[in-house]
Amino acid sequence: MGNSKEKIELIKKSFELKSLKKYKEAIEALYKALEYDDITEDNIELMVQIGELYVLLGNLTRALEEFNKVLNLNKNHKTSKQRCFEIYFDLKQYNKALNLAQKMCEEEKNSINYHNYLKTLIAIEKKQDALELFNSLDEEIKLDCEILFLMSQIDENKKKALLEKIIELDYENEKANLELAKLEFFEQNYDKTVQYCLNLPNSDIAQYFLAMIEFKKKNHTRSLEFFASAIKLNPNKDYYFDLAKVYCEISWFDEALIALKKSINLSINNNNIENLDEKYLISAWILIKQNKFSQAFLNLNSIDVSSKIYSQANILKQVINVKNSDFSKAKIELEKYLQTDKNNLILLDTLAHVYKELKLYKKAIETYKSALELNSSSIFYNLEIIDLYIDEKDYDSAFKIIAEIKEKYPNCASIYNSLARIYYRLKDLDNALLNIDEYLKLDKNSAEANYFKGLILNDKQAFEQAINSIYLAININPNVAKYYSQMAKSYVGIEEYKNALLYAKEAVELDSNEINYKKQIYEIALLIKDENLIKMYLNQLQRSEKILKLSR
Repeated sequence: MGNSKEKIELIKKSFELKSLKKYKEAIEALYKALEYDDITEDNIELMVQIGELYVLLGNLTRALEEFNKVLNLNKNHKTSKQRCFEIYFDLKQYNKALNLAQKMCEEEKNSINYHNYLKTLIAIEKKQDALELFNSLDEEIKLDCEILFLMSQIDENKKKALLEKIIELDYENEKANLELAKLEFFEQNYDKTVQYCLNLPNSDIAQYFLAMIEFKKKNHTRSLEFFASAIKLNPNKDYYFDLAKVYCEISWFDEALIALKKSINLSINNNNIENLDEKYLISAWILIKQNKFSQAFLNLNSIDVSSKIYSQANILKQVINVKNSDFSKAKIELEKYLQTDKNNLILLDTLAHVYKELKLYKKAIETYKSALELNSSSIFYNLEIIDLYIDEKDYDSAFKIIAEIKEKYPNCASIYNSLARIYYRLKDLDNALLNIDEYLKLDKNSAEANYFKGLILNDKQAFEQAINSIYLAININPNVAKYYSQMAKSYVGIEEYKNALLYAKEAVELDSNEINYKKQIYEIALLIKDENLIKMYLNQLQRSEKILKLSR
């Protein structure tokens, strides 16, 4: 009796150790439990457990030994036969796997055994034999979802029909839904793709397909939401590169750079050089737009000389070299390239950017239109052209393009931002507010849009409402000086000068070179009527003004 109690305690201990993932210790406990009895059929389940633990340890050879011991005691033990088959298959000992699968089918004609048989025939490239075996099966076994899926992988002509049959039998079948989603996506049948993806809420690939479909529809906000979901489900898969492209499309360049950096790191860590040079090129392109030339150079120097895009990298290097000294010189140099490479998208984009910097808006518009001819699906170039028309005060032309985009892509948030900018310039604050609200319906987490709304509300002297909007902007992105300056303006509007002073100080802290922020602090000090503060901030303002004059 005592021995029996000790044996039971050892078995219980082994299960506890297994739950803690202490597999070696669990095996030792079971071996000790076996010492209390002769190895007989009564102890088979303990031996099976030892085999399972060796599988968890990844020691398949030892696991196989244990399962074969069981079969020596009981040749009909189904679990051990199945495990032996799986181990033979995983060790690529296909002849042994095939022989065992055949015997199992002779002993019992069921779907699991035939699945093993078919799976092995496919692995050893005997697809015709697999098809013949499938055709010979009973109708009930033919309708097994696992077997149907296997056959869909080898019969291209019937692939979609077989997968659809699986969905008919089991509409939640993950593998079939995913395969059908892939097929429909690459055939650009997006409605059907969505239908299958919605059956896969926990699949990162399905979320990725949904993200790409929304991107193609120019519904950028929804696309970003699906990308976030895909990355949350599988953070080690490189969804960041396509995410960066969405950010670029809507000119969220800081976010695009973060995504590109993560994508590059994943490529390097996984030793996957596919698209790596393109990632470096896009990163450099963004950094040039942000005038961060040294960082752009680092990315361009990472591009391999043998790369297909090396010539484009050289163009960007030339841009940096000339832009460091003179935009006018950059214009001359880039126009030379244009004579021989007028279909180079990177060149056109960069030249248009230089024209914009030089305030040659008409030339910039023409060049972006040329880029648009090469990439007609790009919303980015349309948005750039709209911005240039706004800078040119050609609001009718801007309205015309916005209307075209709005008709085609009503969920494109950026067009509402452009409309708000136009109405704001026209001093039509009500329409400006209406459109920024439309933007926020599509993207409530845009710091810039919340800030813009606060600015409009301040101009309308709705200061309390402005505080709420600007607070959201600061909460989303706390590192932008103008948000704090605008908040200070709101508090001045409701005569809470101490709060105004705190926010104005924060603006200066974040951007000490902006003299308008220092003027704002001085003006608030005057409102407080504190002579010491007035004197202190006047001195600071005067010093900044002297430095500014000297720098000119």
